[in-house]
Amino acid sequence: MLTKTWREETWSALDQNWDLIVIGGGITGAGIFNMAAQKELKVVLLEIRDFAFGTSSRSSKLVHGGIRYLRNRQFDVVRESVKERERLVRESDNLVDPLAFIFPAFEHNQRATKLMKIGVITYDLMAPRWKHRNLRISKVREKLPALKDRGLVGGVEYFDALVDDSQLVLRVIMDGIRYGGLALNYAKVNQLCQTKAGRVEGVLVEDQSGVLSPTQQELHGQVIINATGPWSDQVRKGIGGEEKLRPLRGSHLVFSHEKLPLHAAVTMLHPRDKRALFAIPWENRTLIGTTDLDHTMKGDDTSITQAEADYLLEAAQHVFNGQPVTEEDILSTFSGLRPVINTNAPTPSKESRAHQIWEEKGLVSIAGGKLTTFRVMAADVLNYCSKRLPHHPKFSHKAPCFIHPTPPDRKTGSSAQWRMMAGRLGRDVNTFFETSNPDLLQAINPLPSLWAELVWAAENEAVVHLDDLLLRRVRLGVLLPNGGLDHIDTIRSLTQARLGWSDSAWKSERQRYEQIWRENYYLPK
Repeated sequence: MLTKTWREETWSALDQNWDLIVIGGGITGAGIFNMAAQKELKVVLLEIRDFAFGTSSRSSKLVHGGIRYLRNRQFDVVRESVKERERLVRESDNLVDPLAFIFPAFEHNQRATKLMKIGVITYDLMAPRWKHRNLRISKVREKLPALKDRGLVGGVEYFDALVDDSQLVLRVIMDGIRYGGLALNYAKVNQLCQTKAGRVEGVLVEDQSGVLSPTQQELHGQVIINATGPWSDQVRKGIGGEEKLRPLRGSHLVFSHEKLPLHAAVTMLHPRDKRALFAIPWENRTLIGTTDLDHTMKGDDTSITQAEADYLLEAAQHVFNGQPVTEEDILSTFSGLRPVINTNAPTPSKESRAHQIWEEKGLVSIAGGKLTTFRVMAADVLNYCSKRLPHHPKFSHKAPCFIHPTPPDRKTGSSAQWRMMAGRLGRDVNTFFETSNPDLLQAINPLPSLWAELVWAAENEAVVHLDDLLLRRVRLGVLLPNGGLDHIDTIRSLTQARLGWSDSAWKSERQRYEQIWRENYYLPK
């Protein structure tokens, strides 16, 4: 548990020679960290912002094979992804759950339906699992009540999986800490330290949380891995690396379930350009996404543009005209960057989602790939570095990365609550129920999240800022109207003292959070 004393204890323990230093606290860095710690390597993970701050909290919430990549003949990526999807569903204690997808078949899209039927057969053969089926009109209407009726002739159902992406990152990091690794958020790598010969041998790290002293330390390691995703090129500039990435922006709209009721996810084609999009039921909300655009905005953060919002809303209105939505119905937006390797493909959607590893002056970088394949990426880059690590360990992406919880001796919460929290907290789930106020084991209506989760996160999950709490630990900023600010007094009463914030600090954090939410998680002004 990352309690109040954890940060100081971790900072004071950094002064040692490391086997491995991982830069980047998204899902790729988390996977590398976890896998290395399992091998009892001396490993530390450093994240400049919050864990999962960037790409890994702003994905489409899917653990999936990428059925649309079949169109681009990225068969190896799809095969690798569907196999990893199946492992994560089996091993994640209900953090990753199967999700039915339906491709509605209409009279006007018979060719697309035929191609989809071929695609889902290929998809299931790669897994291998045989769960796709053709649906009658009545079954499609039952599962997708908001769908337009005109010309509907049936549908094709297949399965992928759903995840809370930032919870996945935190779970993988927490289990890596249990295996013996050290991890810090708000730890900025200011400089890559090099030998006289120019080889990278360490980093100069600076505390960004504002609570540690001294504020900088120089760390040395046998291997330094750059796993910063879309920001990989920025890190590599420190040693003269040329740009290799094509950062692509993917944006999403969030609606209430009442406004856009779905009982399965929908694969749909945009009426304008026939791009594949998804509508996804998640946490009693409906997500519409994603765009796929070259990202040219300046700064480390990203947000949806008005053109993207219009594009996604146009698709929703076209496909779900049985229950049309407007811009006023949008609860929130979110936009993330994909660290895609630049191969100069004619359009962003044609770029490969395969990952690559390269080494420059001793710095090892990994980029590309997708959330689903984080364990494959971790094993590949660690095997690449194995000869420079003690005892030359071998790594397998088939090795488990989760420490499973022990079933409780007595009833703690409802069985559904326990399963939900077991996926999110792993080994800590029983402590969560044993220490939580029973009155707070209530859902934050209309979401499945519990009020007690706010308390737990404030005390045990390395929260430095209010946006850490509301955008990545308990996703109220994405899932509730007005970024959850309608409940801010309750949130304050539950968390301010536990976070150790004065009244002036709370006021400052609230103002900071409101600005972040309006600039990056809502519609453009």
